[in-house]
Amino acid sequence: MKNIKILDCTLRDGGYINEWSFEIKQVKTVLNLLLNSNIDFIELGFLTKEKEKKQTALFDNFNDINEITSDFPKEKLCLMVEYSKFPSDEIIKNSPIKNIRVIFKKEKIKEALLYCEKLIKNNFRIFINPTYINKYSDTELCELIKKINDIKPYAVTIVDTLGMLNKQTVKKLYLLIDYHLNKDINIGFHAHDNLGLAFLNAQTLIDLTKERNLIVDTSIFGMGRGAGNIQSELLAKYLNDNFNSNYNILSILKAMRDEIEPIYNKTPWGATIPFYLAAIYECHPDYAKYLVQKNLSLDKITSVLANIPQSKKTTFDINCIHL
Repeated sequence: MKNIKILDCTLRDGGYINEWSFEIKQVKTVLNLLLNSNIDFIELGFLTKEKEKKQTALFDNFNDINEITSDFPKEKLCLMVEYSKFPSDEIIKNSPIKNIRVIFKKEKIKEALLYCEKLIKNNFRIFINPTYINKYSDTELCELIKKINDIKPYAVTIVDTLGMLNKQTVKKLYLLIDYHLNKDINIGFHAHDNLGLAFLNAQTLIDLTKERNLIVDTSIFGMGRGAGNIQSELLAKYLNDNFNSNYNILSILKAMRDEIEPIYNKTPWGATIPFYLAAIYECHPDYAKYLVQKNLSLDKITSVLANIPQSKKTTFDINCIHL
């Protein structure tokens, strides 16, 4: 029996569009409508010590989180953290939310897994999200999975940071992880739609999934970094139609119409040629965003992206842009 779950990350990944500056009322409305839609998990935002006051989906303390979530059940709520940007002791002591998604790059595996292990030992439900999964060789990925098995998290996520994975690559990654991963650990999928393949790749994983849970990240109207994410309303309908799921689509559409479309009308997201090129050249999407704002020719953008050093591709560094 397939068990497919949806994790909506509108407030967190969508925050890249508006610098996480949602109105508090907006956040509460989105939370309420997503809970009414029966979405399985809802990501509230980032834990980080680097924020400005207006950034309501970034949190540097738990009082702000308690203020927003006081009227909501906490079981479905998630927070994301880059392991080095928020102390684990503070999470353990104060967090009302037990679902924590931890992101890290390949060169920080050891430190990040120690961080995750500490939270797991304190009864947090940990989702391990290794970014830029395309940067791992098969051997490196197997070694990572072996380490993940030792600490027993809730889930490990296939993170298509650049929106560049195709059907064949996603299938290969899933089968490799599924074979080596302990059977009681869930597999997640987080995709960006830079090449227009995010929904197709999710369907590919749904078809592959058998007894293990699959958790697919989505956002309302696809709101997210770069070309955006898989759309919550589309995947919810697909699961209703094909797997007898019980998502309330109307509730998601209300959130889309009243809270998300106005943001889109002001600052649109979606597939563009520069983001397409960023995926092809395996570069951080902020490189593409910066070059678009410079109103450069397509030839120039292509040339700049092609010449970014391999070691600098995953982190935006303006010094690597030579115009």
